[in-house]
Amino acid sequence: MAFRGGWFCSILCFAGVGLLHAQVSVPEAPPSTAKPHAFRDGHFGVRFKVPEGWTLARKDGEVSTFHLDARSASPKAQMRGVVAIQFNPFPYSTFSGAMLYYSVAPHTSDAECERQATGVTRSRDLQDIGGMSFAHGHDEHGNICVEARDEVYTAYRKGSCYRFDLAMNTFCSISSGAADLTEDQLTQIDQRMADILSTVKLDWEKTGPHPVPAPKVSAAPNVVPPDAHSVTLQGGQ
Repeated sequence: MAFRGGWFCSILCFAGVGLLHAQVSVPEAPPSTAKPHAFRDGHFGVRFKVPEGWTLARKDGEVSTFHLDARSASPKAQMRGVVAIQFNPFPYSTFSGAMLYYSVAPHTSDAECERQATGVTRSRDLQDIGGMSFAHGHDEHGNICVEARDEVYTAYRKGSCYRFDLAMNTFCSISSGAADLTEDQLTQIDQRMADILSTVKLDWEKTGPHPVPAPKVSAAPNVVPPDAHSVTLQGGQ
């Protein structure tokens, strides 16, 4: 990942509160020379824009580990691209990384594709992405606190499940001197990733890119309940 709890967390987790301002070296914004660039998957007909300060990888393991973040994805899912943030807009918080995954799982049924987002609940939240209706769900997990959040969007087309994951990672604030992300900060990071979804162009759709709002953030505290170590995907946030 970009800076998932590794070198970024090491700056905060082992720095005293009084030393935070002196030791943080992660950039808080993209460099002035950074430019956006385009992603195109010609085989499956999906395009989107990668914003300034985000890096693009097409192979799993370069900046992330797809199936650890996208826990409900089918074993058949092929990660086609991932963009990862390379700066930290909240450097004194527990934020440690954000990635947007795009994947496709061939030989999938419509029902199986939707369940990846909505789980077994009856809640069903739909979102227009690039002119196509995607089912939306949410997953979060961790040990002592919530360390990983994933907003999942899936849509079925011609035997394949198209999927986007907005994955965010944090670390537990205990003894680190870092502040837990606020709901507003969580929403801001989610909106940065939703803005990438807003540029998605599907070659078979005529309507083109469509604005995508940030998902609603839960008001629950950053603590993992005893039974929250398994996938708890659900729609209608």
